[in-house]
Amino acid sequence: MYGFQTPSSTSSSAHEGGRGGTSENPNNGNQNRFSMWSTSDLPTIPRSSASRGSNNRVEFNSNTTPNPATATSFSSSSSPVPATASSSPSSNPWTPLSFHWRRQRPAPPPPLIFSQWSSPAVPSGGWACEDFMVGVGMVIIQPSSGKMVIVRETKKQYCFLPRGRKDLGETLQEAALREAYEESGYKAEFLPLYKFTHQPAPPSDKGALARPDTEPVYMSLNMWGPKIRRGKRVDRGGEYFISWFVGQIPENPVHYEGTGMPDEQNYKSVIVTFDEALRYLGEGERAVVRYARYAYECHLQVVQQLERERSEREREAEMRQGTGIESGTVTGMEMEVETEVKEGDTELVSITG
Repeated sequence: MYGFQTPSSTSSSAHEGGRGGTSENPNNGNQNRFSMWSTSDLPTIPRSSASRGSNNRVEFNSNTTPNPATATSFSSSSSPVPATASSSPSSNPWTPLSFHWRRQRPAPPPPLIFSQWSSPAVPSGGWACEDFMVGVGMVIIQPSSGKMVIVRETKKQYCFLPRGRKDLGETLQEAALREAYEESGYKAEFLPLYKFTHQPAPPSDKGALARPDTEPVYMSLNMWGPKIRRGKRVDRGGEYFISWFVGQIPENPVHYEGTGMPDEQNYKSVIVTFDEALRYLGEGERAVVRYARYAYECHLQVVQQLERERSEREREAEMRQGTGIESGTVTGMEMEVETEVKEGDTELVSITG
């Protein structure tokens, strides 16, 4: 319909890892660390103490020829080994062998799965500032149509979500709005959502958890490998942390041309449905869109529930006024939503469960 091609893993990873240069496998040999300051990128399994003892390992060096006059067994067991009559290497009938007897290590535990929306748990680690980048991205939704914005690279024929690295001194929120504008051409705004979060409410505003917020809805972690330019390695590689926000544009948004960097002039934004976006995007960003869609739909359900509760309260108030009943406690009705009126007539709604 839009002339898009199904993205390959190479096109998606090329954009996430940065532009320019080529990559090599960072895990060849002992290159499993970005620098001496960061932990290993690959999880290491410590060898058990049982495998280090000399009693748990019997080994023959296959590069040496055993002496047939003294070699009567492979170990301290009583199994005899016939010796040859000649000690000449040319007439030695022995075949060099090598045996390794070790205790079997226990099977590693299965990976911990937090939810259907997240990847398995990764080992704890640490990265120095020279070995990671902090980036942001945004899922731009058009509430009036129920669609979203994706960006198409017209020259290389792949699609992606607006994202990029955070500049020095820039907050995550500022970077998200800037990247959304530069790569999509739309001046998007944050879309506050009712959603579950592990972030606590500030002590000065305990009702913050009962209101929609604009915090990130997703976090992704991508590794980029070393970069080689003109036969010289210019980057050891590292980890790329991306915080994903949800933004919105109006029904008739204004689109600006030429808002991107010089190497982003081939970008063209298109408004598509969620299902179309899942077909055109790479697998990593599909996970972001799936959860952003789920969070947005849950938000709409909460809004509809609150509207129903508000209508019921207004109807009960009209009934009390019509019958002359003074305002007081509403009887015969169990409220699932607790309301608390604060100063300034601000209504805070806390959803139980």
